[in-house]
Amino acid sequence: MKLKRFVAADMRSALAKIKEELGAEAVIMSNKRVANGVEIIAGVETKTVSVEELSTTADNDSITSKVLKEDSPLSRIIKDDEVTLTSSKIVAKAQPSKETSANKNIVGGSKAEGFARSLLEILERQKQEQNKAQEAKKVANTSYTNKVPPAPLSEQSGLKDLFVKEKDRDLAKKVETTHGISSYESKESLNEKNELSKMRQEVDSIRRLLQFELAGLMSDSKKREEPVRAMIYELLLSSGFEKRLSQELSENIDADASFNFAWRQLASIVEKRLTVGQDEIVNEGGIVTLIGPAGVGKTTTLAKLAARFVMRYGPDRVALITADHYRIGAVEQVKTYGRIMGCSTFAIKSLDELPEMLYTLRDKSLVLVDTVGVGLHDERFGTQIAQLKQQSKLKLKHYLVLPATAQRRVLEQAYEHFNSIGLKGLILTKVDESESLADALSLCIKQNLTLSYITDGQRVPEDLSVPVSRTLAVKALSAVENDVAKIALDKEA
Repeated sequence: MKLKRFVAADMRSALAKIKEELGAEAVIMSNKRVANGVEIIAGVETKTVSVEELSTTADNDSITSKVLKEDSPLSRIIKDDEVTLTSSKIVAKAQPSKETSANKNIVGGSKAEGFARSLLEILERQKQEQNKAQEAKKVANTSYTNKVPPAPLSEQSGLKDLFVKEKDRDLAKKVETTHGISSYESKESLNEKNELSKMRQEVDSIRRLLQFELAGLMSDSKKREEPVRAMIYELLLSSGFEKRLSQELSENIDADASFNFAWRQLASIVEKRLTVGQDEIVNEGGIVTLIGPAGVGKTTTLAKLAARFVMRYGPDRVALITADHYRIGAVEQVKTYGRIMGCSTFAIKSLDELPEMLYTLRDKSLVLVDTVGVGLHDERFGTQIAQLKQQSKLKLKHYLVLPATAQRRVLEQAYEHFNSIGLKGLILTKVDESESLADALSLCIKQNLTLSYITDGQRVPEDLSVPVSRTLAVKALSAVENDVAKIALDKEA
């Protein structure tokens, strides 16, 4: 191939020159802007002979020797303005001749040598850039090769028997039937039960009324005898803590303590009562399922956990599975995250397909499963819980994902619905959008539920962190509508 450089004021003029000198079959190799306009390197296929072949056949009377020895424009062009590309290297032909130096219309001599030298410099620079890119990739790969990831699923405790033999796994569903004899009741017994139920309701209403009156009397007495505890109890209620928990926390404060000291002491009490995680999903691995209502951020949290694992151990030991075929774009979202991080992603239509899928992923250290987000009163919710219970032999680690912006009653209701399958921990999302963490912390303390992770934004994975109990306690207590309490916590900080 013969290459030649063209310089013109604009692209149109340069293309006209190329077509005029090299013909319509010319191929543009590169183009760039220069001070005078544009510079284009174009080439055309030609039958040329390398210098090595010329040296070996110099004594033979060949056609190539004649062409090079003849004093013709073609010989001068080949000698002075041609670059021959071979399979292994580039041979620049720039042999000056007497006619060439004398003829001003033919490009040759030092100009052809400079052109060949510039082309060699371009190719050498591209080769150096490729080498730098390969070295940078090696450095990136070695950043986590020294870290040992968790053991594969096939070697983790509790999962060894699951992957012994694929044929031995029982995929058939067990159908349980119950048989019994119906009991018949007479009309008299039904009437008696109705009367007893009415009496119980009346007794319960009387008891609640007495409890309310007694609580008012005790509250007034406590306010007179223990004003600091009573004040802290009221502040805890106003900040969002559960009533019984507020009572327990206020009773643990020293009776003779001042308000400032008691409020700081309360932060330490909340800190001790709160259980937080130690990044166990990334450190221990396993089969982790994220469950929770719709719209709480399960898919984004899944991507954050996967990215956190990839940054530490690399993308080869983690896989993502989504079972969400109801939400539009859910599967594509998980696959997009997988392509960005370089890890494997899979989609299943039902959780019943999970055992078969996990067998193919037994060499992975961490498998993250994104479940369908449905309402607690949705008919699909019961089906989802039943499918998760059927997969108990897989030793799944269920993490409940709930938003910090939800009310305490909503959080408690979600916990009650999902707790039947066994929860490993809680992941609290949207912390940055919440005015108070008291509702969520009340749930964790009351149910002794581990707060494993918190998220405070949409960035992956920057906005995922392991919670610090002291920080959460101070943030929750700082939300009270009391300037004295806020100043007390500010002094401690």
